[in-house]
Amino acid sequence: MRDWSFIGLMLCAAMHATVIRGASAPSKSADQKLRERMDAVRDIPTMTTPEMIRYWGYPVEEHWVTTEDGYILGLHRIPHGKGQKAGGKRPVAYLQHALITSSALWSFGPPNKSLAYILADQGYDVWMGNSRGNPYSKNHTYLEPCSTAKCKDFWDFDWHEGGLYDVTAGIDYALEHTKQDAVYYCGHSMGTTQYFVMLSQRPEYNDKIKVGAVLAPPVFMSHATSILFLLTDVAGGIEYLYHIFGLYEFLPHLDIITWIGHLLCGDDHPFTNTLCMNIGFLLLGFNPGQLNSTMIPTYLDHVPESSSTRTFVHYAQLHVSKKFEGYDFGETGNILHYDSITPPVYDLNKVTAPTAIFKGDNDDLVSLIDVDILVNRLPNVVFDHLVEMDGWTHTDYVISMDADYLVYDYVLDIFSQF
Repeated sequence: MRDWSFIGLMLCAAMHATVIRGASAPSKSADQKLRERMDAVRDIPTMTTPEMIRYWGYPVEEHWVTTEDGYILGLHRIPHGKGQKAGGKRPVAYLQHALITSSALWSFGPPNKSLAYILADQGYDVWMGNSRGNPYSKNHTYLEPCSTAKCKDFWDFDWHEGGLYDVTAGIDYALEHTKQDAVYYCGHSMGTTQYFVMLSQRPEYNDKIKVGAVLAPPVFMSHATSILFLLTDVAGGIEYLYHIFGLYEFLPHLDIITWIGHLLCGDDHPFTNTLCMNIGFLLLGFNPGQLNSTMIPTYLDHVPESSSTRTFVHYAQLHVSKKFEGYDFGETGNILHYDSITPPVYDLNKVTAPTAIFKGDNDDLVSLIDVDILVNRLPNVVFDHLVEMDGWTHTDYVISMDADYLVYDYVLDIFSQF
C-alpha cells in the first residue's frame, strides 16, 4: 500500500519552504513567489501538448469539436511522421487517454517511447481526443467551468458521457476531416471504458472501428486493490469520496506538483534524483525498474489533470456492484434518469468490433480476474495479451521505458492486420 501521508508531508514541506523564502517580498502574491521559485529550478519549460509535440520535431494541429450536449473539446493531431511529406491519405489512428490525464499521455516523448510518435512514423494520421473537463476540453457553449457549486452543472458527467458523446464526436470529426470511414482505436484505462460505452450504447460505431486496442480496461472492477477503493470500504461508503475530493471538480492540476518535479528531478539534480524516483512512484504508481526519472518533471506537468469527481465515483460503484453498469443516482434518481430503480447494465454483446486486450500482473485497478470476466463477455476478442514483464502496473502502458517493445509493437502488429 502506498504511503499517501508521505506525499502530503512532501507537498506541505515544499509549500512551507516557498512561503519562508518569499517572506522578504510582501508586495508579491503567494502565486507570484511560487512561480518564481518554479522558474528558478526548472530544467525544461512547461509545455502544452501541442508545444511538446513540436519540441520533439513533429507537426501538430489543434482542432475543436462541440458535442451534442454542448461541451467544446480539443483534439490534437499529428498528421504525419517526422521528416515525412505532408498530404496523401493515411490510415487514421484515434487515441483516448486515461482518467485525470490528457492527450499528453501519448506524446510525452522521447519519440521512440511514445505511441503517438511511433504511429505517426509508421504512416498513421494520429488523432488524440481530450475528455470533457480536462484543460483542453474545459469549455461549454453555455455552462461555466469553475470548481465551485456555481458551476455544478458543468461537472455533472462521468465516463458514460465521455463514451456516449466525447469519443463519438471526436471520431466523427476525424473521419469527416480525413474523408475516411473507420479508425484504428487505442485507449488506456478510462479511454477503454469509454470505448465499451460507445460501442454498446451506439452499436453503429462498431463499423467505424477497424480494430480497438484496449490497454488496462477498467470495466469489471470487483477485484481491484487500489487504495482509493479501500478507503471507501474503511470509511463506510462511496459517498466518502465526495468528502475527500469535493463534489464537482476532481484533482485539478496544482502548480506545487509541477514545482516539486522540476526542483528534485532530472539529470541536473543528481543528489535528489533518488528522492524524486520515490515521489514519482508514490504519486503515479510506476514500476520503479521502468521509470525514466529524467522525464518525471514532464509527467508532473500534466498529471493529474482535472475531471469530475463523479467520474471516479462511478468507477467505485463498479467495484462495489461487480457489474458494468450506468451511474447509480439512488432509487429516486435512477427512476428519473432510467425509469428504473437500478442502473442499466451495458450490453457487451453489442461490442462487435475486433478488440485486442492488454493486461498486466500488478495492476491495482484492473485485475487479471476482472479482465478475464470481460474477455468472456465480448463476442470478438482477437488478441488477449498479458504483458510479458513481472510487476507491470496500470501506468506502465504509457510511461514505461520498455512499453515500446512490450506493448506498442503488439499494437502496431494488430493494427497492420486490419
